[in-house]
Amino acid sequence: MSIENPNVMNRLKKIENKLENLEKRIANIEDLVGKNPKPRRPGPPHPGRGPEPPEPFRF
Repeated sequence: MSIENPNVMNRLKKIENKLENLEKRIANIEDLVGKNPKPRRPGPPHPGRGPEPPEPFRF
């Protein structure tokens, strides 16, 4: 297969595009990692489920 073959050229073009997209995604991830996450809102922590309900009265 020579390089002039259109199938080879199409495959190379696809591979190049995928590589460029991956490089962009890596750059975006690196940007996100460099930024600090949003600070949490001040206030008491969430109480969660709370205490277990009492047993129902039985005769």
